[in-house]
Amino acid sequence: MRKSSKDCRADRASVNSRIQAEADAAIKAPPVMSFSATNPAYTYTSLCSDPKRRTGPACAAARKKVQHEA
Repeated sequence: MRKSSKDCRADRASVNSRIQAEADAAIKAPPVMSFSATNPAYTYTSLCSDPKRRTGPACAAARKKVQHEA
């Protein structure tokens, strides 16, 4: 059986209100503190915008170790 236009509008309104409620909850939530949210894009690659982060922490530690030995 086909839905009436009134039913379609009611369904659409309930979906829209659910989406709006989810958006409001996301706005009120604390900021994301994940690695990808707090660091620049392409971290630890040659494409990174921050020159200090173009190599990984393991490479930096190894580089310091080699400099201290020399």
